[in-house]
Amino acid sequence: MTVTKTLNADHLTTTDELYGFRDSVSGMWLRFYTPARRFDLWQQYVAGAQRTYQKYRVEAALSLPAADEDATTPVFCVMSDDGGTIWAGWYANGPLRSMRDAYAPREFVSEPLSASMVTSWISDALPDGVIELKGAWVDPASDQKGALADLTSRAFLHAMTFLGVRFAYCSAAEHAAPRWFNSGARELPDIVPAAYPDDRYRTTLLTWDAETTLDFSTSEQRQLFGAERRQAVGHGDERAW
Repeated sequence: MTVTKTLNADHLTTTDELYGFRDSVSGMWLRFYTPARRFDLWQQYVAGAQRTYQKYRVEAALSLPAADEDATTPVFCVMSDDGGTIWAGWYANGPLRSMRDAYAPREFVSEPLSASMVTSWISDALPDGVIELKGAWVDPASDQKGALADLTSRAFLHAMTFLGVRFAYCSAAEHAAPRWFNSGARELPDIVPAAYPDDRYRTTLLTWDAETTLDFSTSEQRQLFGAERRQAVGHGDERAW
């Protein structure tokens, strides 16, 4: 996977999407924005996240940054139909500038050794660029839930590419981890899952490395990512596909 630094999220002020394409599986549009570009969509993303997390009684796991109409961060992703209804979304925390900006170590507080391992991994990743994947949700009412979850997983790879970072990571419940493995995620070795956001869940840490992610992803996800990348930027890097 070739990483190209094409955008600086601190200098985005227009109203256009940052990057986008139509998913050939679900038929949905996937688009990235900042609040300053489309504050209305940021508000819809937030409302959907709150509604979905509340439905599953995991509001404690939802960390949303404060953002107004002038905010150039965070970069967020929404998936919508042709009528404009948003069915899924998430946002990127970062690229991280320091450990102080990371949420994950606090999420592993019930397992101190794991919290230390998470901190160490993020610290090592910082020099090469790293984003934290947060607030992901898919509307349970959608008849495209599976396709949207797979699309969300691929969206992480797209974000790594256009934000120009080598690494990404997220905390995830163990039962959800296989979905992210499809896009090349790897579980942090030897980590002990934490009880987060409460005792109903065992949460682990998943990581992506742009240098190996496509090797670990499924052939379907790899092929879809390549086609989407070419659609989004108008050309492809054959070495990456």
